[in-house]
Parts: sequence; C-alpha cells; structure tokens
Amino acid sequence: MPITLKVSKCTLPVAGNVCFSIAGGYYVTAQPIYIWPGASPYQAIGKAGIQTVLSVRDPQEVILPLTPVDLTEVSQLITNSVAVTNVPLPHITMTQAQFNQQAVKAATVIKEWPKPLLVHCSTGDRASAAFAAFLITYEGAKNKDAVDFATRKLALQNPQFIA
Repeated sequence: MPITLKVSKCTLPVAGNVCFSIAGGYYVTAQPIYIWPGASPYQAIGKAGIQTVLSVRDPQEVILPLTPVDLTEVSQLITNSVAVTNVPLPHITMTQAQFNQQAVKAATVIKEWPKPLLVHCSTGDRASAAFAAFLITYEGAKNKDAVDFATRKLALQNPQFIA
C-alpha cells in the first residue's frame, strides 16, 4: 500500500534548498547553511517552531568542501531552544545489521522526541533514509513502500541506503 503522507517544500535555509515538510510535524532537509545576508539558520529553525533536530551526519564530515559539519550547530540550536541529537548514518561500508542498528536508533528519535522535528544530513539523502526507517519501524510501512516514498517524495538517492 503506497504511503500517502502529505509532503510539501519548505523554505528553511538549507543546502541546495533540499527541504521537505511532512504531515505530522516532520522536516527532512540537507545541512542548515548560512545565506548571506541573513540570520543564523539555527535562529530560523527556532523561529519556525521546530523543537528537535536530529543530525544523521558523521561528525567527521568536517572536511567536506561544500557542506562541512557545522561545529557550532549544537550550541546554536540549544541557545535557540531547540533540542538536538546525533545518530550517524555514515558513508562507510556497513553490514545490514550495522545499518539497521543505526537506522532503528534514528527512527526512535524521530518517533519519541518532541515535534516538530527536523532530520538532516549533508544533502537530505541519509535524512530521507532515516525517515524511511521510521516509517518501517514505527508506522508499519513495508520496506518497498517506505523506500518508494523516500526516493519519490524526499531526497533518497544513494544505492547503499536504498538497499
């Protein structure tokens, strides 16, 4: 059965404008970024009423040229009254069991932490995979339907995470 969640584009300041708002209080995005001139993207997230941010980035991604991990993200989110946590879905070779371990932890954050909740990675790809894992783990979606939703409505593209 296809997933029928309403998805719309959102306008938070994120890399490549990869920003999806999903019915039920969820956002799936790329890395929040500074757009000059303008305020901190974390101020914009706080002002949007988002209560929780889940990053699925590997903290070692500080060397990426276009969207490095923002080492000020945690402090800026906290000072803007937004709870934040990290459950990495890194771009490394993982067994299915290793991926499942991380994906279920990310899905649990999506399920249990306060909404509205924003999940992000550098491009939105892994964030979409985490949302698919949430749909499978907590919403009863079949794997195929969750992957179809994440590839057609969100930004899931990486074959490693699709598999």
